[in-house]
Amino acid sequence: MRYFCLTHKPVEWPIPTFMEQVSTVPVGDGVLNLAEQYPELAGRGTVISEYATLFGIRRMLEDSWTDGAEPPSDEMVGIAHYRRFAVTRPMGTPSFVYGLVRPEIMPTVTDDLFLPAPGTLLLPPPADLGMTVVTQYGAAHHVRDLLHFLGLAIDLGVADDKQVASFLGQNVMIAAPTVGIYPVRWLVETLTALERVIDAFESSAAVPREGYQRRAAGFACERLHSMLTLGLVTTWPDQRIVFNRAMVVSTEDRYQDGG
Repeated sequence: MRYFCLTHKPVEWPIPTFMEQVSTVPVGDGVLNLAEQYPELAGRGTVISEYATLFGIRRMLEDSWTDGAEPPSDEMVGIAHYRRFAVTRPMGTPSFVYGLVRPEIMPTVTDDLFLPAPGTLLLPPPADLGMTVVTQYGAAHHVRDLLHFLGLAIDLGVADDKQVASFLGQNVMIAAPTVGIYPVRWLVETLTALERVIDAFESSAAVPREGYQRRAAGFACERLHSMLTLGLVTTWPDQRIVFNRAMVVSTEDRYQDGG
C-alpha cells in the first residue's frame, strides 16, 4: 500500500518513513514536486488548497497502472497532511474535531498508529456541527458558492438532488476527508469527479474572492468530498472501518486553521 503525505513546506518533525512526501510547489529534498510532472497543477494550491496535490496523486496513481489496468477493489491507499493524520487510536487533546499533539511526540510514535489491518477504512469520524452543514458553511464562507458548486455536481452526475438535499440539511460531516486510508480505485474515481466539478465551477459560477475566501472552490470541494466519503462508509463492512479524531501536530493548545 502506498501512503502519501501532502505538504507545501518543509516539515519540522519526523514523518513515518513509509509515507511519500508530495507537493505541487518546490519544497526541497525528500519532497516530490508533482507540478514538475503535471505543470497544470502549479500554483493551484492557492485557490484549491491540498486538492491541487491530491489531483497530482490521482494522476500519478493512474499513470502507474500497468497498461491502464485498475488495481483490485480492495487495494488501499493512505493520505496524510504534513500536520494532520488519520490514526488507529485516540491521540492528543480534543480541540474542535481534532486531537492535538505536540511536535516532540512524533519521534516516539510507531507505525501501527497510522496503519490499521489490511482492507480497513481509516477515517476521521462524522462530526456533529451543532447546526446544519449549509448553515455552518454560511457562517464562515459565501453560501452562494457552495450552492452553485453542489448544483454543478448534480448537473455532472457526481451527486443527485436527494443526496445533496439530505447532506445540506443534516448536522454531520467528515471535517477532514482529505486524510485517511481509502480504496485506491474509489479515491481515484472520487478525485476525478471532484476535479471535474471544480473545473466547471471555475469556468462558470466562480466569482473573484479576496484573502481567505479566495479558496472558495477548495472549501466547497471539501463539503462535496465529505458527502461522497459518507456514501463510501455505507458500502463498507462495519468491522473494517476505524473512526478516530484526526491527529493534528501543533504547538498551540487549541486548534487553529490555516494549514
